[in-house]
Amino acid sequence: MSVKSLLQLILSIIIFFILGGIYFIYFYSGPLKDRLVLDSDVNKLENKKIEKEIISDQEVLDDTTLSNKETITEDNKKDLKINKDENSKKELENKKTTLNKTSTDKIKNLTKEIEYITSNKEGDIFKILAKYGKTNIKNSDILDLEEVNGVIFSPKRSDIHITSDFAEYNYDNQNSQFYRNVVIKYDNKVINCDNLDLQINNNYAIAYNNVEIKDEKSVMKAQVIKLNIITKDIEINSQDKIKIISN
Repeated sequence: MSVKSLLQLILSIIIFFILGGIYFIYFYSGPLKDRLVLDSDVNKLENKKIEKEIISDQEVLDDTTLSNKETITEDNKKDLKINKDENSKKELENKKTTLNKTSTDKIKNLTKEIEYITSNKEGDIFKILAKYGKTNIKNSDILDLEEVNGVIFSPKRSDIHITSDFAEYNYDNQNSQFYRNVVIKYDNKVINCDNLDLQINNNYAIAYNNVEIKDEKSVMKAQVIKLNIITKDIEINSQDKIKIISN
């Protein structure tokens, strides 16, 4: 081969490569670049979609967790309410049991239709009756009475009648203390007072607190009087205020 032919061949090859390179650049590199960009965008969209799905799943999970927490809280509230109701019920039952026991003890200690009779050296007989009675908690020698009626009988004098809402009868000395709505009646006199201490062995009855003595002619008011159950004489302390109203 001659040098001229060789040069023509080399030149032809160079021209071929140049034309091929131009063709590739214009017809293949553009679409390839666009495809690469498209693939990148698709990847980005896919990533965003995945991120959204992850965020959505997380929100659902959070909502579920919150709902579970609220459910647990409501369950706890219900449990607390149930426990509180059960404790209140138990406490009420305990109170009822205690009250019933106390009432039972009172009923056991309570005696109906009480009657005691005693006398003094002059032969007077003191009879006390009560609808209810029970032993005093602080002093076993004392009997607490309710709805009380007392009578002092005498073979030589008229009887003395005593009534009150309550009284205390002492076994040891046979004295009695009447209180609340006390009324003493004898002959034509009526004595009203809040308290009356009867000392049967000393033959005295001491009335005090809002004392009022009534008879057919007058009404006398004082704070303290002393009644001799033998002579029926009344002593009034001079220091007490005395008010006499004539009828």
